[in-house]
Amino acid sequence: MGPLMKLVHIPSHLLHLELDGLRQLGVPEPAQAALRELLADLPLVPRASDSAVLQGGTDVTLPCLAVIARHVGQGLRDHNLAMAADRDRLREERHKLVFLDAETLENVLASGDERPIREAALFAMGTTPRVLALLKERHTAELASFVTSTTPVPSLAHWRQVNLTG
Repeated sequence: MGPLMKLVHIPSHLLHLELDGLRQLGVPEPAQAALRELLADLPLVPRASDSAVLQGGTDVTLPCLAVIARHVGQGLRDHNLAMAADRDRLREERHKLVFLDAETLENVLASGDERPIREAALFAMGTTPRVLALLKERHTAELASFVTSTTPVPSLAHWRQVNLTG
C-alpha cells in the first residue's frame, strides 16, 4: 500500500459551517429543526447507538452532514487534547473522523486502507452495497456512523432516521 490518502473530504465551502449558516445555503427551516434536534441528543464523542441516516436531497443532506461532522470533530478534538500530555496513550487512543463520498470510500477500502473501519466517527455521503457492509461492521464494533441517502435504507432502519425533506 502506498501513501495513505486523506480521509476528510469536506467541500471547502462547508468546512466551517455551523447550524446558523444553513439558512444562507437554502436549507429549509424544517430540515434545520430536525438537525437541531439530532445535535441536541448527540454526544460529542458518539457511539454506534448514536448513528443516523440523513434522508433528503444532496443540497440539504451534505451541508447538514458537514455540521454534524464539525460538532463531532470538536468533541473528538477535546477528547484528544485531554490526553495530549500522555503521548503513548494519545497514540493508542486518539479519535479521528472520516468524511468521504461513497465512491471515494469504496476506493479507499479497495486499496486495503482499513482506517474507515476503525476510526471513531464516519461520515459517508451516499450508500452503496460496500458502504452498507462497512456500516454494519462499524456498528458491530460500536463505532458511530452518519450517512446520507435520498431514500430510506431498510438495512439501517434501526438507526436514527432524520428526515430532511421538509
